[in-house]
Amino acid sequence: MIVTGYDDRQGCGYVLRTGADAADGVPIGEEVRHDGVAVRATPELAALLRDALRSRPTALLSWQGPRVPLTLEDGTLLAWLMHDVGGVLSVRGAPRPPAPG
Repeated sequence: MIVTGYDDRQGCGYVLRTGADAADGVPIGEEVRHDGVAVRATPELAALLRDALRSRPTALLSWQGPRVPLTLEDGTLLAWLMHDVGGVLSVRGAPRPPAPG
């Protein structure tokens, strides 16, 4: 998954790459590792993500909640970017929602 966005608080754009997009051999951004999973992010977003994983490791799944543990799984990261960080502009390879029932 590749997510691009703009963080008004930091005053800069960001890019987050996960899965195969993070392991494609192109060393763009900084690597962030957690529970055996690695992602790559622009320096400001990498710092924000590391701080969140260390200090407040939760993510909103929607505007109304609930809060769940912050992981580097695509669905959780995308929710964290959309509802906690904000400014998501584009998503390529977004996870599909689980099938009902």
